[in-house]
Amino acid sequence: MKLTGKSLRSDFARFVSATTASLMVFCLYSVVDGLMVARGVGEYAMSAVNLALPFTNLLFAVAVMFAVGSSTIIAIFMAQKKKREADELLSQNLTVLIIMGVVITAVVLIFTEPIARLLGANDVTLDYTVDYLKGLAPFSAFFLISYNLEILIKTDGFPQTALITVIIGCLSNCVMDYVAIFILDMGTYGAALATGLSQLITSTIYIVHFLGGKCSFKIRKFRFDPHIYKRLIPIGFADGITELCTGVMMFIFNRTVLHYIGNDGVVTYTIIAYVNTVVINLMMGVSQGSQPLISFYYGEGSREKCNTLLKYGVRTVTAMAAIVFVGLYIFSNQVVGMFLKDVDDSLIAYSVSAFRTYSFSYIILGFNVLIGGFMTALERPKQATAISIGRGLVLQSISLMALSLSFGADGIWYTPILSEAMCLIMSMLFLRQYLKKGAMPRATV
Repeated sequence: MKLTGKSLRSDFARFVSATTASLMVFCLYSVVDGLMVARGVGEYAMSAVNLALPFTNLLFAVAVMFAVGSSTIIAIFMAQKKKREADELLSQNLTVLIIMGVVITAVVLIFTEPIARLLGANDVTLDYTVDYLKGLAPFSAFFLISYNLEILIKTDGFPQTALITVIIGCLSNCVMDYVAIFILDMGTYGAALATGLSQLITSTIYIVHFLGGKCSFKIRKFRFDPHIYKRLIPIGFADGITELCTGVMMFIFNRTVLHYIGNDGVVTYTIIAYVNTVVINLMMGVSQGSQPLISFYYGEGSREKCNTLLKYGVRTVTAMAAIVFVGLYIFSNQVVGMFLKDVDDSLIAYSVSAFRTYSFSYIILGFNVLIGGFMTALERPKQATAISIGRGLVLQSISLMALSLSFGADGIWYTPILSEAMCLIMSMLFLRQYLKKGAMPRATV
């Protein structure tokens, strides 16, 4: 791992800023799709893209799980001067992801319409949703490879390379989106195709990087070792389940909103979901950016440096939470207006009100994400998974059911506030348990 050697603070700032910027650009893929589809096709087409997003979340969940797990182990390998093991893990992981991507593509293309209906598409949104899935599915392997290699490049100390590559992919997506939707009139299929092609571009750049001579670890021949996944998957499971739970909760929310409000409610939730993706990725940037550093010093057995990195993370998340909440609350009308045009004023007013209510959860969200990531970096998968599943699915599902049954449609938008607050209590208990322990043992492989 290439560190600056200047100070722990400078390394933290370098890794976190690059990771956050990468994730911000990365999440713009879906936001740009939504904006251009809303403007070029219509608000119900935008809702259809939102209905299909759980599929994208599934791809990212697999990519994140393998990326975080492998990057954590590789960081420990590098700290312990085990370069060959790091090379073989990188190569094996890449091969497994390609195979998984091909299988996912085949399943989605064979069962496109049933999957679209399962995701919540009805007569109004079915054709839009099917077209989007057909355009996206052929690029499943590139979604998995792109994000996986991005994390590994940052683990190796090249966060700027990852950022530049993600920016290239995003700009490509924006240009191809515009051409496909506004010039070629390809609708949601064109939006999905543009997103998939941009993932192909970024994957190609990353693979070329790892085939070069700059990396501390590289692609090489390997002997398949299935036993490594007994360690890799539990480490990456918490972060992967966070992404997967986002998709599952989006699915549950869509279903609940359709039941209590209808298609216009899905339009409102779609706007919230896009903004929510940006906020979560902002907080994940702090968590994932600091994880390689924490894992590296955990490999050295330096508890003091791990705790210092945690403090830096808490301060950063606190500042971000304040800025995000105030900014979104004040400019909620402008945010909603970006997505909606030529619609009733009542839908805009309702969307603004729901959006402001939902945004209170952003005050708490970042702390749960940060503590969960900290537990992952220290190879505490049980605690990390409990936090991820708690805030991402279990507590949120319980809150959604209780509030919607008790207060109807209005209760839906208070769901994340209650679930994040309950999860924060659990996160603090885990953190307190860690801080009470004595010296940190050196990681073993």
